[in-house]
Amino acid sequence: MCLMPSLVWIKEERERESLSDVYFPQVLDGSNPPYQCPFENQLECWQHSPAGVHGCCKGVLQGELLSAILDFRMTWKYFQRAAALAPEVLLGPQKKRGHTLLLANEEGHLHRKLSRVFSIESKHSSIKNNKGTTEVAVETKSFSSDDHRSALLKGLNHLRSDETLCDVTLIPGDGLETFPVHRVVMASSSDYFKAMFTGGMKEQDLRTIKLHGLSCVGLKNIIDFIYTAKVSLNIDNLQDTLEAASFLQIMPVLNFCKELLISEVTTDNCVEVERIANNFHLTEVNNFINDFVLENFSRLLKDSQYIMLSEASLEHALASDSLKGCTEMELFRAACDWIHHDKSRKVHMFRLMKHIRFPLMSPSELYDISQEAAFLRSDTDCVNLLLEASNYQMMPYMQPNMQTERTQIRSDATHLVTVGGVLRQHLVVSKELRLYDEASENWKVLRPMDVPRYQHGLAVIGNFLYIVGGQSNYDTKGKTAVDTVYRYDAHFNKWLQVASLNEKRTFFHLSALKGKLYAAGGRNSTGEIASVECYNLQKNEWTFVCPMSEPHYGHAGTVHGDLMYISGGITHDTFQKELTSYDPETNTWSRKADMSTVRGLHCMCTFNDHLYVIGGNHFRGTSDYDDVLSCEYYSPEIDQWTDIAPMLRGQSDVGVAVFKNKIFVIGGYSWNSRCMVDIVQCYDTKTDEWQEVFDVPEPIGGVRACSMTVHPPEDTVESQTNECPLSTKS
Repeated sequence: MCLMPSLVWIKEERERESLSDVYFPQVLDGSNPPYQCPFENQLECWQHSPAGVHGCCKGVLQGELLSAILDFRMTWKYFQRAAALAPEVLLGPQKKRGHTLLLANEEGHLHRKLSRVFSIESKHSSIKNNKGTTEVAVETKSFSSDDHRSALLKGLNHLRSDETLCDVTLIPGDGLETFPVHRVVMASSSDYFKAMFTGGMKEQDLRTIKLHGLSCVGLKNIIDFIYTAKVSLNIDNLQDTLEAASFLQIMPVLNFCKELLISEVTTDNCVEVERIANNFHLTEVNNFINDFVLENFSRLLKDSQYIMLSEASLEHALASDSLKGCTEMELFRAACDWIHHDKSRKVHMFRLMKHIRFPLMSPSELYDISQEAAFLRSDTDCVNLLLEASNYQMMPYMQPNMQTERTQIRSDATHLVTVGGVLRQHLVVSKELRLYDEASENWKVLRPMDVPRYQHGLAVIGNFLYIVGGQSNYDTKGKTAVDTVYRYDAHFNKWLQVASLNEKRTFFHLSALKGKLYAAGGRNSTGEIASVECYNLQKNEWTFVCPMSEPHYGHAGTVHGDLMYISGGITHDTFQKELTSYDPETNTWSRKADMSTVRGLHCMCTFNDHLYVIGGNHFRGTSDYDDVLSCEYYSPEIDQWTDIAPMLRGQSDVGVAVFKNKIFVIGGYSWNSRCMVDIVQCYDTKTDEWQEVFDVPEPIGGVRACSMTVHPPEDTVESQTNECPLSTKS
């Protein structure tokens, strides 16, 4: 129902006690009777039969009567009719007090009020009379004028320029100029002036006020901004303006100053900008300076600009994994030079030195430091840093389990990494170590293995990559399985050979669990094997542990909690769907719920609390192989499997890695297509969807993958190598 906007809704207010419930406006004929309509008056609907619906409002306020009530052009006769109908139509049973409807005429003069809770709409609303469950919503349109705002400021500025109606004069601390202004304008723009002019301060009644500590340039810029909403900033007036904006609490100008400071930062002035930011507590600028110093630290070292940096900024750079372009030795010498520049800085020595990654230096560099840096020996904590590095260098096999802040590679980027595999062309076994660089969307080559590998085991401990067993020659029967083990150190881009397996194996699973490696099952020249071996890093040796219940090869595995899980695989030429777990604490195997599908040469990984089983193959009929596209995950807490979306294309004997909260399946063999593939499929656990994302350089099977932190190579492989604490063995 359309009601005219003469009805004005006023926000909820507490209703004062009244004898009557409804008041109507005076009528135009001047009779103005003291007519009261008690709320309890209940009338039947005038448009229905006498037995009509109680409270029906359809058509009640229509036509001449509606016009009379709302426009107040009513005679005594119409007033009586309206008074009789209005309580029923407009007022429902009282639910709560506090809402008031005011009636105003077209000139806006307030007449009478209707007091009760009810609902009435204008244009897009309708009257509700469901026993008082009502609201009032009257359409109101707001209009604004940017021209008026601009004209207002312009007018005020003209008054200021003409010194018209100005009631106070501001004088800067240097007293070079005076500024007549309007108190009300200044108070409305600045909390400082608002407190001064309204808070009972002595300046409240003064005609002239001197602002000590503010320069003429700074105060003028602030006043200009208040009256024009514009400010002119440059390097010359920035500090004066910043002082005034900070002192007078003019936040927009303060923000403009921050923007200018950030936009003008260079290696030549970053120290000065940092000083300004510290003086005025400009957190955003300080954060920017920290990032700028970090990104340009190698340039600052060459120009010696870093010498004047604050201790906080220098420490932020030295502690960051993102610091690039400097060796640890260069960073150590930079910290020493900064400390020696001012004797008072010696108190910061350990705070800086604890971020130098001494363990990642070469043995010769550590020796030079111990001989040259005598001042370090005066600080016990610094001496302990050198001892830590020495111990790290002396125990190369234990390094993956000795990780601290100072042994982490200086890189904030985790990458997908692939190792080995057999190439489709000529069936050549690869020894390549590659990473996928998302920035360039290309695969880049790291230091290759000394020997080729495929069908090998891969595991990561402390960002060290282990390659175990596998084959150097293409052989689907596993008769050329090997027992050698290599470790890749991303800090130095170097490979190190460690202790070999007790039993040669390929088509097996390798897991890293609680700082040790576990190699389970597989096959070799003797056939399928059930043995399981554990590698102890401290002793650099492999020992046999509890074997699997039956020989398995082509199985997959993963780790969750303190257990290693093994799924599927092939036993006596039969594909399996069983799931078992190994507990190193008790050295026992346990049977879990079976998968829904038999499969082998599949992959397995852990994400959150779910163990995902993906792809693989099995027999189609009695002798032919078929891709398994179905996927599922296991929930250890409830010992239950759940189906998920199937793969888009078949992949067996693949590399798998969890990367950026998604599961990547790399390369492999498609039994349906009868060829090796170069695809990478990605599974999103949130959306339960697969997609093909990018390709590997060439079709490859038997490849292995992981995610780890490495430096993406920028030049050749050789340029990325550094001196390693322990030479590589062949």
